[in-house]
Amino acid sequence: AVNPRVVLAESSAYGDAGPWSTRMGYGPLVRAATGVTRLWTAPEPDDPAGSARHAYYDATTVFPDHVVGRVTAIAALAALIHRDRTGGGARVHISQAEVVVNQLDTCYVTRAALAAGLAGIREDTALHAVYPCAGDDEWCVISIRDDDEWHCIASTFDRPQWADDPRFATGEARLANRRELVELVSAWTRTRTPARVAQLLQSTGVAAGPMNRPPDLLEDQQLRDRKLFAEMVHPLIERPLPAETGPAPFTHIPPARQRPAPQPGQDTRGICRELLGMSDGEIERLVTDGVLFGPA
Repeated sequence: AVNPRVVLAESSAYGDAGPWSTRMGYGPLVRAATGVTRLWTAPEPDDPAGSARHAYYDATTVFPDHVVGRVTAIAALAALIHRDRTGGGARVHISQAEVVVNQLDTCYVTRAALAAGLAGIREDTALHAVYPCAGDDEWCVISIRDDDEWHCIASTFDRPQWADDPRFATGEARLANRRELVELVSAWTRTRTPARVAQLLQSTGVAAGPMNRPPDLLEDQQLRDRKLFAEMVHPLIERPLPAETGPAPFTHIPPARQRPAPQPGQDTRGICRELLGMSDGEIERLVTDGVLFGPA
């Protein structure tokens, strides 16, 4: 090898080995192959045609791209530590599909246990739903995980009769009568902002939150106090862009310098010269022949 200390980190849809290794793929195909699409778009029992809400979720997410990027970065760091200890480089190849399977491990184990008939394993009876709120296209999410939380909702909504209504008295009953329950709760949430709904329900211990758009996140006080975002200048864009600073701030390590991803070919010459030991003449010849590409 020209440089045995080189560390190469790569990622593909299904990995670099096995019968699926030659298949092209990106987010939607990976989600479909690993069962995520089925989990996110399964129609409700009383809505066999499915719903726009479910289709919306799977069509607009970038999962698992952002998770795979972080896993690949951690794997690259592990390879760099290995190089520091042994002097040898490494090649890291991350399968996006395998990252998804790792994220869904609890789901897979639960389904397998249910199929095997293991005692003590039961279906999740929590009711998770998206509800309309006051305003133009404003929404909130509410999770009703057990009977106590349903009683809290009945009290908060000033509807004590809901607590003893046999249609909603148990988790199984709430799921069976989901459509009616969602309609009742929606009538209350429609008169309040998402933030107000979340505030009222969270104060009673019920899991609830507003639907946030990117501008909402930039103004979120918790994220501002944590300094999650910082301005970054991109050479192709006039205005500074908000960029994530990283999820792991350190006490005695200064924050990393914010910089955009390199443009195509930006570092070609530096990598060939400094890491591969190539001469300037050899680099320019390969660029001229179209083997390498320099910056546009």
